[in-house]
Amino acid sequence: TWGIVTCQMDIIKTVGEVPHARFGHTITYIGQNKAVLFGGAIGDTGRYSIISETFLFDLGSLKWKKIEPTGSVPSQRAAHGAASVESLQMVVFGGATGGGGLTSDDLYLLDLRDGEDKARWMIVPVVGGTPGKRYGHSLVFSKPFIIVFGGNTGNEPVNDTWILNVERSPYTWQRLNTNEELPAVRVYHSAALCNQGAASGMMVVFGGRTSDSSALNDTWGLRKHRDGRWDWVKAPYKASESPMARYQHATLFIGPAMIVVGGRTNNMNDFLQTDVYNTETSEWTSFPTVARFRHASWMIDTIVYLHGGFEPELPNVPVESIKRLDLARLFQGNPKLIRFIPNATIHQATSYQMNQMELENISSKTLDVRSKIQNNSKTIRLANQALVATMYGPEVDAKRQVKKVEIAKLPEEAKKLGVGFQMGHSVGNSEDVAALIDIFIPELLRVRDWQQLGRFPFKREEVLVLCRETIRLFESEPTAVSYTHLTLPTIYSV
Repeated sequence: TWGIVTCQMDIIKTVGEVPHARFGHTITYIGQNKAVLFGGAIGDTGRYSIISETFLFDLGSLKWKKIEPTGSVPSQRAAHGAASVESLQMVVFGGATGGGGLTSDDLYLLDLRDGEDKARWMIVPVVGGTPGKRYGHSLVFSKPFIIVFGGNTGNEPVNDTWILNVERSPYTWQRLNTNEELPAVRVYHSAALCNQGAASGMMVVFGGRTSDSSALNDTWGLRKHRDGRWDWVKAPYKASESPMARYQHATLFIGPAMIVVGGRTNNMNDFLQTDVYNTETSEWTSFPTVARFRHASWMIDTIVYLHGGFEPELPNVPVESIKRLDLARLFQGNPKLIRFIPNATIHQATSYQMNQMELENISSKTLDVRSKIQNNSKTIRLANQALVATMYGPEVDAKRQVKKVEIAKLPEEAKKLGVGFQMGHSVGNSEDVAALIDIFIPELLRVRDWQQLGRFPFKREEVLVLCRETIRLFESEPTAVSYTHLTLPTIYSV
């Protein structure tokens, strides 16, 4: 861990129909600068009421508005799961009603595509079995799958995993059966989707409370293989580093870094820092920021927002404020983490970082790969040259180090780049190459999610491996390369 860092969180002053202080609710970012608050409990822990209110928060105007969607409105609930599935759409599943009661096992969809005044709740029609009633579980959308993991069924915590493919009707829940090692049973854990780096495409689970009521501090990734198999992978920790065990916290991802915010242990005197796990280096870094639990969190760009929940000073009375944490400011001074901040200046880095304009100029000249479909024949035209940038340090002019190289000569060009560009480990065998492709292809298919060009998510040696594999495939299969245009239908129209 790094030394003590003082990082004050900003309190946002909001306007409009501000929701009452609450806990056990969800706030889901649905795009277009809007977030939806649903459910939760108001009042203190000794006397509280669980509700089913829906609020819309505009992050541009910082204005709250209570909305009254029509349709099949979910019953009151807390400790439920919620996730955005498409722009201006979100789903809700499970939760507790208080007094030991649980909500139904229906999957609810909130649609705001026609505007906040015409918002509508509906029950997604499902055929067959369901994950069943539960609370304190996690719900994540990893397109096209809605994933439910863990929680408490009312009698005990569990560790089962269920998926629902939103692009395949009729909609059915499927329980995943994996023969590998599984995470321990848990409730009040966190889960988030990683979209960059070695864990790209994985739903990553952290912490929670297990069957003996003790807090956990382990991290697991759920991944799907190209052959349709799913399995769990336990994240490695370095021997000298481990985060503090916790539950009722939240996790979010910026690049390949997992941010663990808030939470509690069974000892109210424990101060839980914000812990950051770098999935590329397996390192943990701790920052003293805010202590809050049973809150709701979401993130836009590099800003983490926290709403509601409890703070240690008043552990029985929820707060109504929104706090904001700027990760760019938090990571300043840490070269291993600041590079995950788009367009950040890294003075400590030894390798030269091109500025935004240089990256855009080079990217505009990259390989022109276009598909043509004519007379039912499908071909791909590939440019015969690539642009290669060789950068050795901040004193080097990047523009003078960019040159054209024939595709066929890329392997030879790699040898000229010097020792600094050689791989730190072998990625040459077929299993490693296949694993790299499993990460690379989903990244290319996330076109709708791409934002303004920032840090390229793959290392140069990984790109060289992919180039070599591409050349090998063209040489071994010179006839044609098939091209399939994928149309991703939406299931959410009603």
